[in-house]
Amino acid sequence: MHGRFTAGMAGLAALGLAAVPHAAMAGSVDCIARRLEPAERAICADTHLFRSDEHLSRRLSSFTRRLTFGQYLGLRYWHAGWKDERIGCLDDRSCIAATYRRQNRLLDGLQLCLDSSTRRRSCLQATLTEREARRR
Repeated sequence: MHGRFTAGMAGLAALGLAAVPHAAMAGSVDCIARRLEPAERAICADTHLFRSDEHLSRRLSSFTRRLTFGQYLGLRYWHAGWKDERIGCLDDRSCIAATYRRQNRLLDGLQLCLDSSTRRRSCLQATLTEREARRR
């Protein structure tokens, strides 16, 4: 009797998790938080945006291990500004997706900087400065 009860509960739990597509944490969004911005709710509800957020967070994590402390702070400042931009999209999924594409293009540029050992510091600074100028 106890074994069937446990199996039944496990089955219900699995169904419950399947019904809530993203009950946990996207890369930068806590989908079970009490208060979410409209853009964050859209990310949690949309599989494509949810995966984009996870992918961007993994890329950022891999970058942080390769940067000096000052470069890390610059990247965090840039990322905070991007989150404000993403929140400004409200629940417009195409706008949110466009912000992820822009961020990934910027990270592609930063990746090129990190892969070239010569002029690495000036390349990183120029890439972030260019991004900041385009944002205004």
